[in-house]
Amino acid sequence: MRRWPWIALAVCVGLLVGPPGAAAQPPMQTAMSVSATDVTLTTTSETVILSSPPATAWKDVVNVCVFAWAQLTTGTATTTVTPRIRRGTTTSGTLANEANAVTIGAAAGSTEQFLAIACEDRSNVASVDYSLTLQQASATGNGTALQAGILIFVR
Repeated sequence: MRRWPWIALAVCVGLLVGPPGAAAQPPMQTAMSVSATDVTLTTTSETVILSSPPATAWKDVVNVCVFAWAQLTTGTATTTVTPRIRRGTTTSGTLANEANAVTIGAAAGSTEQFLAIACEDRSNVASVDYSLTLQQASATGNGTALQAGILIFVR
């Protein structure tokens, strides 16, 4: 069992709580979605795996932290997978944070976990929603996301 999803969750919670001794600022809004519906990644196309429902931005400037995870069976010849968190519900949404390719740890066709975390300030919006996307590199066969989850904290 890989421990990095739990470590990443602890980092995300730590970002919300703040440094030791600081007054904790709990999230004022949360939004989450989980799915066990298979999503096909067509060879090397960036594909939305799961989108969050909208969360209300309750003041002019809000801090948003997004934690997203997916389990993917990679396609034939896949060498890397790039997880991304994007604003909105499409692959054309603004990228939140970085998009770094992750070298797959087993042979193509194996099932692996991918994680993405992003935090950003948003201003003058009524609500926020985000999507987790995955993109395979060098794939000659389709991949399949087997399950995924996305959690948004707004404060």
